[in-house]
Amino acid sequence: MITKNMPNVSVAAQDQTEAAAIPIDMQTHAMATRDLRVFYGENEAIKGVDLAFPENKVTALIGPSGCGKSTYLRALNRMNDEIDGCRMEGSIFYNGIDINRKEIDLYRVRQEIGMVFQKPNPFSKSIYENIAFGLKRHGMKNKKGVDGTRGEELTRCGTLG
Repeated sequence: MITKNMPNVSVAAQDQTEAAAIPIDMQTHAMATRDLRVFYGENEAIKGVDLAFPENKVTALIGPSGCGKSTYLRALNRMNDEIDGCRMEGSIFYNGIDINRKEIDLYRVRQEIGMVFQKPNPFSKSIYENIAFGLKRHGMKNKKGVDGTRGEELTRCGTLG
């Protein structure tokens, strides 16, 4: 469930207390994070990131290997939820709505916020389960139908037959 009555925050101010008090114009910013923290077990990989993404602008995240760029990007559409032992704190605002809440429909979020990675990044499931996931999500319940469609798609892309 996504609702439009979530508070907007500013990430422009240097002082975090001040940042929390200043509203951000979600007419000009498509996404923003406030005090975003990502943990793998007890290890804090992302430490309180405040960042706003202007609408219709290209933003580059640049840094050395292992500094948290991909972890941060995965947080933006809650892909870290799929990683055992990973948890997130703080706010992730998309069009003014805090999508880092348990009641948010992740399927709807991921329809709006897609990711393209340098290397293929399927769910941590088998190839069959990755293909079947979308079919099942869109209402195909019959295992025989799922199996048949999955086989057709794998054949079409040259991985079977």
